[in-house]
Amino acid sequence: LKSYVIWTMGSLGNLSSGQLKVLAISVSAGIVISIFSVKMLNALLIGENYAGSIGLNVRFSRTVIFACTSILAGSVTAFCGPVGFIGIAVPHIARNIFKTSDHAILVPGSLLTGGIVMIVSDIIAQLPGSESVLPINSVTSLIGIPIVIWVILRNRRNSGSF
Repeated sequence: LKSYVIWTMGSLGNLSSGQLKVLAISVSAGIVISIFSVKMLNALLIGENYAGSIGLNVRFSRTVIFACTSILAGSVTAFCGPVGFIGIAVPHIARNIFKTSDHAILVPGSLLTGGIVMIVSDIIAQLPGSESVLPINSVTSLIGIPIVIWVILRNRRNSGSF
């Protein structure tokens, strides 16, 4: 029960070397698939009908993107727990930093930004100078909630319903 409660709070430090190897392999596979999916993602930016008209197999693209997302999110959640707001907030942070919709820039940019946000969150969660440790979910929520609210308000303002 204790390990389940700790898992639900999210932790980056409770992995054995064997678990770390499995996590590294699955995350590496997901990253490779996402890098090879860049052209499909860019084609889907113009809409599924237009992407299909330029020769993209939309059903196959959806399957590949769904599989990649499942591998990445599932493997990290299995080993580190459900760390909230990183998958929602980080792509918006990366899009704001790099000022582009090109996935050739956004995919590696999101990887880098997500790593930085997680390291900073983990450092804050460790409470330097104290023996206490906060759940990493509480720190990522403090970072992610304002970003999600900002995105919602920006989208409402841009759609004219605000």
